[in-house]
Amino acid sequence: MDATQNQKIFHRTVKVDGLDIFYREAGDPSNPAVLLMHGYPNSSFLYRRLLPALAAENYYAIAPDFPGMGYSSYPSADEFQYTFRNYANIISSFTEKMQLEKFAIYLHDYGSLIGMRVALMHPEKITALMFQDSNAYEEGLGKEWDACKVYWDHPTKENWDKIGDFLNEESCRQQYLAGVPEDQQALFTPDAWTLDWNLMNRPGHIDSLYALFKDYPDNRAMFPEFHNFFRTVQPPTLVIWGKYDAFYSVAEAPCYKRDNPDAEIHVLEAGHKVLESHFEELAHVILDFLDRKIKSKA
Repeated sequence: MDATQNQKIFHRTVKVDGLDIFYREAGDPSNPAVLLMHGYPNSSFLYRRLLPALAAENYYAIAPDFPGMGYSSYPSADEFQYTFRNYANIISSFTEKMQLEKFAIYLHDYGSLIGMRVALMHPEKITALMFQDSNAYEEGLGKEWDACKVYWDHPTKENWDKIGDFLNEESCRQQYLAGVPEDQQALFTPDAWTLDWNLMNRPGHIDSLYALFKDYPDNRAMFPEFHNFFRTVQPPTLVIWGKYDAFYSVAEAPCYKRDNPDAEIHVLEAGHKVLESHFEELAHVILDFLDRKIKSKA
C-alpha cells in the first residue's frame, strides 16, 4: 500500500450481532492497531483527523459508531437493551469480526466506560490505553453530577425532574463549548454539534439515550475492576485532559497514577473536546506515546 493510499479513510459497515455497525478505518491492517472509541453525543466523525494521522505513521486506525449513534443501526429501546454492558458486548464482537488480535484503545467520554469493559474481556489483547476526558474514578464526577448521583441512588420521578432536559440541541453544542475560554471558542466548527444533533434527534432515539444514561450507576460499580486492571495488567497508559472540561473534572487526571504509577498525564488548556480545538498538539502527544510504547516493541 503506497503512502497516499495508506492515509485514506474508508467508510464501511459490518453486521455484528444482527446490527449494522458503521466504522471508519485508515491504514494497513497488518500495522499495530488502534481502536478509537467515541463518546456522547458523538460518532466516529470525532476521529476524522486522527485516523489519517495515525495511518501516516504506520498504524491501523479503526473507529466504530456505537449502536444508536452515528450511522450504525439505531434500534428502539424495545428492540435493544441500551446499557453499557450491552454496548461492550457489541464492540467486543466487532473487534473479533475485524480480527483485531492486539490493539491499543483510545477512550473518550462514554467510550471509556465501554472500552474498559472490552479491555476486561480481552486483557491479553490490549497493547495500550489512552484516556481523554473520560471516567474511571469518582473524582471525575464533580459537582455538576450531584443531581445525577441523587437520582442514581434514589431513582424517583422527583429526583429525575431535578436533573432537567439535557438531551437537546443546545446540550450538543455545550459538549464542545462549555467551560472553554471565549477566545478559544472560534476554534470549533459548528458542523460537529450540528451533525451530532441531527443524528441524535431521530424518532425514539432520545428515549434510548436517556435509558443509557440511567444505566450509568453500573459503570461506577465497575470502577474497582478497572482499577484492578490498571494495577495487575499495567498497560502503557496515556491520560489527556482538558483543563476546562465542564463534564469530567480534571481532578480525575492524576488518579490513574494511583494504580499505574507509570501512567503519563497531560493536561491541556482546553475543554471536553480536545481533539476539536487542539488537534495538532494532541496528535503529537498521542503519536509520541504510541511510538515509544507500541511501535518500538512491535
